[in-house]
Amino acid sequence: MPRMSRVTIALASLLCSSVCGTSLADPPEASASEQQPLISDIAEAPNPLLSPTLPAGWVKRQTQPLPAADHGFTVAYQHESGLVVTFYQYTRGLVSIPEDVGSAPVRDEMRYAKQGIKQVVQLGHWQDAKHLKTEVVQLGDSQQQALWAKYKLMVDGMALDSEIYIWTRDNTLFKVRSTNPSETKEASRSILKPLLTTFGTR
Repeated sequence: MPRMSRVTIALASLLCSSVCGTSLADPPEASASEQQPLISDIAEAPNPLLSPTLPAGWVKRQTQPLPAADHGFTVAYQHESGLVVTFYQYTRGLVSIPEDVGSAPVRDEMRYAKQGIKQVVQLGHWQDAKHLKTEVVQLGDSQQQALWAKYKLMVDGMALDSEIYIWTRDNTLFKVRSTNPSETKEASRSILKPLLTTFGTR
């Protein structure tokens, strides 16, 4: 397996175990979105709301459920170059989620994601995680907006670029994580763009 693939798969696994298991299932503090009505007694993850026709070179890997309270799942998409992104669909049990990337649920999810990154560094799994920017962007060439954050990571002496995209649709939260060696950032950006466009196209 290419070095890039090994690194990104390992990072996806680490992020899911440290971030999904904590910040999705058990938010660190109360938020505005948590005051909304909740769906009760959720027994299984919902059906996928996005079934994209994947761009050339991309394949979908196995889907994994999130904790029942999150009412969602995660799945990895891998490119033939070795680039891996992790996609999340979930609701946290919220009945109503505004289709607005400036809404409280989206802001809360970005905050949880950032806290999860800090936690991974504090646990010593990564040497450093520098937040570079957070802003609203388009998903690829689609009209779908997403709240986006970019980080520079240092993992086992390797510089990595990591990005988080969060948006909503049909009372559901969506998140994409992409992490790749900094030296491949230009190639990775061009590879990722068609997949983001697909995610953002209704």
